[in-house]
Amino acid sequence: MKRRFVYFAIAFVIITAVLIIFYTKKSRRAGFLRTVGIVEGIEVNISTKVPGRISSICCKEGDAVRKGDRVITLEAKDFRASVMQAFAGVEKANAEVRVSEAAIESAKANIANADAEIKSAAADVEKNRVQMGETKRQMDRAKALYEREAVSEESRDTAVANYETAVASYVSSKAKLTAAYAKRNVTTAQLNTAESQLKYAKAGLRESEANLSYNQARYADTIIKSPLSGIVVFKASEKGEMVTPGTTILTIVDLNNLYVRVDIEETLIGNITLNGEAIIRTERASDRTFKGKVSEIGRYAEFATQRDVLRGRQDIKTFRVKITVDDPTGFLKPGMTAEAKIFIPDKPGTKQEVN
Repeated sequence: MKRRFVYFAIAFVIITAVLIIFYTKKSRRAGFLRTVGIVEGIEVNISTKVPGRISSICCKEGDAVRKGDRVITLEAKDFRASVMQAFAGVEKANAEVRVSEAAIESAKANIANADAEIKSAAADVEKNRVQMGETKRQMDRAKALYEREAVSEESRDTAVANYETAVASYVSSKAKLTAAYAKRNVTTAQLNTAESQLKYAKAGLRESEANLSYNQARYADTIIKSPLSGIVVFKASEKGEMVTPGTTILTIVDLNNLYVRVDIEETLIGNITLNGEAIIRTERASDRTFKGKVSEIGRYAEFATQRDVLRGRQDIKTFRVKITVDDPTGFLKPGMTAEAKIFIPDKPGTKQEVN
């Protein structure tokens, strides 16, 4: 009985050794790493830029959306009112600009009139100055002749009166010229004031237009569209709920660019190369495989995924690896567990099971 047991044990050891040798040789020919990961895709979190209450939300988890589809609409009554108020502000600012422009044109016309008055008054001054000089000479001559009794007293008095009239006209024209210059100074000041008012009015118009653009943008932000085509995988809010900027309302995954994310131990990461081929299989359909290619290798180690204190080793760290998957039929879905077999060309070695 004991002999039979010993023979059986020896046979078991021999068979086991043969299987191990065969399996190892086969793995060396294969040269791959086997690991398990998760199917993921490019995720976009949809949130709002403005606070408000949801008036409509397009879909539920699992629904498909297309790029540009309206997915969320917020109540927009207050935003619409703000736009109308801002528009009225722009109209008011435009009116102020027009008033200032009219004031400038009026001031320019007044300056032109003042210049004409200055020119006319200056001509009168010159004319009256000449006349005053002429009447003075006539007066002096009449006085001299009267002294010699060559003319009558009436002729002398007439000459004196003519001179006095000429002096009065000269003084009056000088006063008009001074007044014309003063008027021009006033109209010049009015022009400067109008130009300053126009400057401020235009600044007010720019501010009003900026305020209108701001409120129009906020109003437009009450309508949220999907930035990509994909599947809604997370829905955090419902119609009627209040939302705040930055808070995720929907999460959409791009199904056209799925990949498998795996974590490779630091002791094995050196075997992985970019564009390395891979085969993907899921638990949902273990008999179906998908071609894959290593598209990204993490540059930095992640936190330790497990401890190995029994053998005195440090915590085991991993590197994140992305494997882009060719899935034209759309079979794969985000969140699926997937087995990845990553081939290692030109580096034959033992098969590594990575958990």
